[in-house]
Amino acid sequence: MLLLTGCQAPDVEQAPQLIQSKAWRMDASGQASLQDVRNTTDWTPLPEWKSWGFGQETVWVRLVLNAAPQETSNPWVVRVRPPFLDYVTLHDPSTGLVLRTGDALPPDHDGMASINFTFQIPPLPYERTVYLQLRTSSARTLNVEVLPYGQAQQRNRLQEWLMGFAMVCSIIFAIWACAQWWVTRETVIGAFALKQLFAAAWAFFIWGFARVLIGPWLSEGVLTTMASTVFIVLIGMTLWFFSKLIQSYRPPEIALTAIHSLAWVAVMLPFLQWLDQTQLMLALANKMVVLGFALLPLVLLTAYPKRVKQAIPIQVLLIYMMVYGTLNSLPSLIHLGWIDARPIVLFGSLAHTVLDGLVMFVMLQIRASAMRKVQVQIALDLKSSQRQTDVEKHHREEQSQLFAMLAHEMKTPLATLRMWKEAGQLKPETIERAIADMNQVIERCLHTGQLADQGLQALPQAVNAELLTRNCIASCRSPEKLTLTVTELAGSLHTDEQMLSIVLGNLLDNACKYGALDKPIHVTLQSAQQAGRSGWCWQIESHAGSAGLPDARRLFEKYYRSPEARRLSGSGLGLFLVKGLLELMQGTIEYRAESDRAVFRIWLPDHLS
Repeated sequence: MLLLTGCQAPDVEQAPQLIQSKAWRMDASGQASLQDVRNTTDWTPLPEWKSWGFGQETVWVRLVLNAAPQETSNPWVVRVRPPFLDYVTLHDPSTGLVLRTGDALPPDHDGMASINFTFQIPPLPYERTVYLQLRTSSARTLNVEVLPYGQAQQRNRLQEWLMGFAMVCSIIFAIWACAQWWVTRETVIGAFALKQLFAAAWAFFIWGFARVLIGPWLSEGVLTTMASTVFIVLIGMTLWFFSKLIQSYRPPEIALTAIHSLAWVAVMLPFLQWLDQTQLMLALANKMVVLGFALLPLVLLTAYPKRVKQAIPIQVLLIYMMVYGTLNSLPSLIHLGWIDARPIVLFGSLAHTVLDGLVMFVMLQIRASAMRKVQVQIALDLKSSQRQTDVEKHHREEQSQLFAMLAHEMKTPLATLRMWKEAGQLKPETIERAIADMNQVIERCLHTGQLADQGLQALPQAVNAELLTRNCIASCRSPEKLTLTVTELAGSLHTDEQMLSIVLGNLLDNACKYGALDKPIHVTLQSAQQAGRSGWCWQIESHAGSAGLPDARRLFEKYYRSPEARRLSGSGLGLFLVKGLLELMQGTIEYRAESDRAVFRIWLPDHLS
């Protein structure tokens, strides 16, 4: 949005032709008086729009006005644009009027309150000549017209509404960008917010609103200095924003460095004002606009072969930047005097002001949405990776625990065999017990692995609960210590016989191993209902031995063994396996401590659902 100028409103009604001819001449010395100018003959016809570039010379414009119709009562208005000229003086020798206005002066002497420079002159019934004297440190671009008062008023109001709307749109986009940056803290959004803020501020100055609203309170020349500074900083902010936008496409570093260097040079130009070199500063700034907008597409083209995947395709961004650069470079070329001034270029920039913010708003919204999706996907991938890492870590820990347990539990029966062998008292039953212990550890490991891999399924079949229980008691390590009480049996049991054998075998083995050596173990079997379902209940009650009573909160954890129990052989898998198998058979297990006794109660439904 660089170097945007006024907008020409369409005619509300056809204006009468008040100007007979327009001409201009250059005063190289800048000292010519009105009389000197009137006596010269080297005048050049003045087109509708004209630009003389930057320079110290004074430009004089001669307007030959037609005679006013006799019924004319309202004044005529000489309207001068664009509204960034420093000093404009009107000389009307026929009436003796000398009127002054300009961006460097407060708007006290304006003919009417307007963002344009206007002079009110009386209509006369005969032809006359008026002169305009133009001196400015900015670009000497000029459009002059003479209109009836009502016509001028209508055009000024329409122009002000249109430019005001464009400036409000620019402010809205700036506010949106600031809000987005506050949430995301993304550099590209922040750069766009700064660019839009300076664009809105520059439009406020360059379109004449600042002269009308704050000009009366400023000293002569201050407004021009402020507008020039904002314009220079806007160039730097624009180049910086586009460099950040292009950076994600990964062009060569040297290309980005060139853009950054140009941006830094731009923001350093205001120091020339301290040296009273404002014209040089503005001329260099306009040249940098042309150079910068020619360089940006070239930098983007250097990234094109890499085909970096972005939310905004690189082809779309390249086309936009070429259009954007062309629209913004043409006014600078006109103000430098390198090409002829054309109204379509200067007036078209008003629509470009709104479209630029709108297009970038849409493009950045698309980019932000795509980046949010990428961030969400990255977060999901990270969470999945972390979950996988945790699973692998847990698996390694379990493997380590398993290997440590196996090493310990295999060494214990082997050490027992070696001890009895060295004592010369190795008996067959001792060997069988050691082999049974090792087999039991291996089987528990296998069953636990199958349970973890969900490789076990309960296969229901008719089971004689009492007979199965007696067989399990007979095959445990101390059958002589166990007593079985069977009461109130009713119905039949259909469950997985092998799983039930493993459950009862582990519970009975634990009772024998950790129970008191001289105390009996009581087993009770009976029919029982639970949660409205009929089923079978086993209760195993044993007195605590040297290992004491376990911690009820951790009893069914994998590898859990109480500190006192670790002095005895065991895998820490038995009760964990029991609980898992009972869940597969839709059963439950409960543990309670009564005085010095450990009581386990398991329940199974008589039929699997």
